[in-house]
Amino acid sequence: MDLKSEPAPSLIRRQMEVLRTSRAFTGSDRLFALLEFVVEETLAGRGRGLREAVIGNAVYQRDPPYDPRVDSTVRVEIRRLRKKLEEYFCEGGANDPVVITIPVGSYIPVFGNEPSPSMASEAGQARRIFKPGQGTIIVVLPIRSFAASDELRECADHLTEELIYALGSEPGISVPSRTTTYTFAGDTKTLAELAADFGADAVVQGTLVEHAGAIRVTLEISDSRGIVVSSDRFEGDIEARTTLPERIATTLVSRVRFDSTKMRMRQISPGPSAVDSHSKIYRARQLLDKQTPEHLREALVLFTQVADAAPDYARGHSGMADCYCDLFRLGIIDHDTAHRNARDAVTHALEIDPESVEAHTALATIQAWLERDRKAAEESFQTALALGRSARAACLYGTYLTIIGSPDEAERMFREARRIEPFSQQQDIGEAVSRFQARRFDLLSEAESAIDRRNKPLEAAFYLALGNHFAGKPDSARQYGGPLNHLLATNPQIVFADAEIEAWLGEPERALRVIRAGNPKASHFAHASLASAVGDAELVYTHLNLALDRQELPTVWLRTDIRFDAFRSTSEFKQILARLDALRLS
Repeated sequence: MDLKSEPAPSLIRRQMEVLRTSRAFTGSDRLFALLEFVVEETLAGRGRGLREAVIGNAVYQRDPPYDPRVDSTVRVEIRRLRKKLEEYFCEGGANDPVVITIPVGSYIPVFGNEPSPSMASEAGQARRIFKPGQGTIIVVLPIRSFAASDELRECADHLTEELIYALGSEPGISVPSRTTTYTFAGDTKTLAELAADFGADAVVQGTLVEHAGAIRVTLEISDSRGIVVSSDRFEGDIEARTTLPERIATTLVSRVRFDSTKMRMRQISPGPSAVDSHSKIYRARQLLDKQTPEHLREALVLFTQVADAAPDYARGHSGMADCYCDLFRLGIIDHDTAHRNARDAVTHALEIDPESVEAHTALATIQAWLERDRKAAEESFQTALALGRSARAACLYGTYLTIIGSPDEAERMFREARRIEPFSQQQDIGEAVSRFQARRFDLLSEAESAIDRRNKPLEAAFYLALGNHFAGKPDSARQYGGPLNHLLATNPQIVFADAEIEAWLGEPERALRVIRAGNPKASHFAHASLASAVGDAELVYTHLNLALDRQELPTVWLRTDIRFDAFRSTSEFKQILARLDALRLS
């Protein structure tokens, strides 16, 4: 704004006192402290230095220092503060002499003399990504085959049919018929023209090729302008060409669906910015599925961008909660940071959409992993599954059922998760960990194709190697453990994966070299399992107690993990289990 019209600092501080005692900020001391800090810094000429980390350390006094990569408190609180200011100055404070706003995308307050017309509900309405309508229209173009064989050309046609069927069966999505779509197979129109003809929000197209003895399918989703907003790639055995199209189509639908109650009920349609926001969600879900620290941090950034930009879409907030829960699972952030941020994010998600499937899934995960509240977690998982199809809900519930001693029910949920999203690394990990901990080694030893093994995430490969070792199949254990030898682990739970597998297979030399030195990047539970592999009881007890001190998530497996069987009869281990029970009840 024009600096000449900016109110004097004394008037701004007088307005701050009005806000301090206003009904809007009653009971919101922390939010007012945030406002007071950014206002005073700006009045002191330090507004340009208002960065997320600066605010986090000054206002919220984090120890260790605030890290914006894993802690979204400042972003979340600024959003709340911005909304509260907009509401105050457009209602009871509309005639106040000084108006304070915080523009979107900035932490620097702006001082004026009257409310902006774009504030409050008008601003929120303008930023909504949905509009009244009857759902989403998606056009599926024929999948192009670049394979030489008739069988693979037929596979491409089959995939087109499966995509039309799967998308057309999804609540809230409409798809032009196959006959109509094939009419345009040789058309020279651009994608934008084609989308305009159908009134489509998005267009799906793709290719199928034969690569290194496998089928490789690449799918692209374009917006109504013809710009590619997301893409995905799938691989499968040529021998599986009859079942591969259905698996690919089912997975795409799982990833592309809007998690919106009103969309499922055909009460809204995507607005101009909805496809862009949803493309970020699609990419964030791909990253979330990989379950590595680097990918989870990237996913958190994308989910946060959507949460900031789309006030009427819960998925950004529930995705943030997912990331915090998974970063905690891997040991990247501590329990309190994860719980605080995840709880705040899921609360916002449920305020936007009380029947969001993914929000109830995130709530269940918080209650299971971070609050260890069995009754509440089970109720929330059941609610999520009753509201709609969610691969994440089914997979995480399966893992939780394993923890509480219901492996048969867990397997039913894993099968349901695979029906919803057949291609999923997160499910590979969930199944491998759960089956190992449930000692269902027969299921871990099921035959897999070379392509499946090649695409197996390293965390899953680690538990498959362990399971095959304890099942008395050392050759299979070495087969799954082979890729771990080249592992540069950033996941604190599997830093020692290669050394531990070698130790269990009778080659403890490397494990003995690293166990005494330790590794600050590894979790205490990882230290304990490595110590168990070389029979060092003292270190096992020490690190398990430290793991409980930090509430590391893998401690939930202490009653079942076969790696600690040699110590179960000792008084030290029984005391550790007693601590675990107390933690569950706290």
